[in-house]
Amino acid sequence: MKIFFDVDGVLIDGWHSDPSLRKPWDATIEADLGVDREAFGNLFFGNAGDRSISLMAECITGKRDLAEALAEILPEVGYHGDAKDFMRYWFEKDSNLNREVFDLVESIRSGSDVELYVATGQEHHRARFLWNELGFSKLFDRMFYSAEIRYAKKDIRFFEAINSRLSIGSGERPIFFDDQPEIVAVARQAGWDANPFVSASNIRQLPRLRHLWASGSRRWIWSAFPPWNARKLYASQGG
Repeated sequence: MKIFFDVDGVLIDGWHSDPSLRKPWDATIEADLGVDREAFGNLFFGNAGDRSISLMAECITGKRDLAEALAEILPEVGYHGDAKDFMRYWFEKDSNLNREVFDLVESIRSGSDVELYVATGQEHHRARFLWNELGFSKLFDRMFYSAEIRYAKKDIRFFEAINSRLSIGSGERPIFFDDQPEIVAVARQAGWDANPFVSASNIRQLPRLRHLWASGSRRWIWSAFPPWNARKLYASQGG
């Protein structure tokens, strides 16, 4: 069995397709860095109505380098430091791990031979940060991301590329969790058992996975994070 997880809105508790569930990484950016938050959002991420045409969209499909794209617009929004320092601020602020989800991922990794993957819309720099510095490499077999595949997740070719690379057959139906309904729909077209994500209960209650929790006498907690997300390896049920 193969299980895929989205990053933002699933593994990372920050941006979510449901505005009521969002925890913006840039909430204090004006106080911290002197950056005009609204101006930065419009210049870099594009207008809320269509963000497929933006500098960020070019970065997450591998057409632009994030550091170079940021360097072009940051002076216009009040930031005059190095773009890579800005990226470090961004990545660390946007590293609020969903503890309940990672507990389940660790439980699956520790007690079964299920293959675990990440399927996400990322540019190269943050993808490396997630994999190497935030420690995703310790739990997941591989990360597939849009800048490396060169198609956005809303493009069925993103999922078809993964099918090809992992030799996923038409009847295999890999499990996938994503917070965006439109991406869930595209993944289903590619033959995936894609499921909308709101909370860890969506994972725990999926019929195809219930057998994995049958012996759940312990609550696993991953320890591979840097200081801003540190925790113990595991805790017995009840503390």
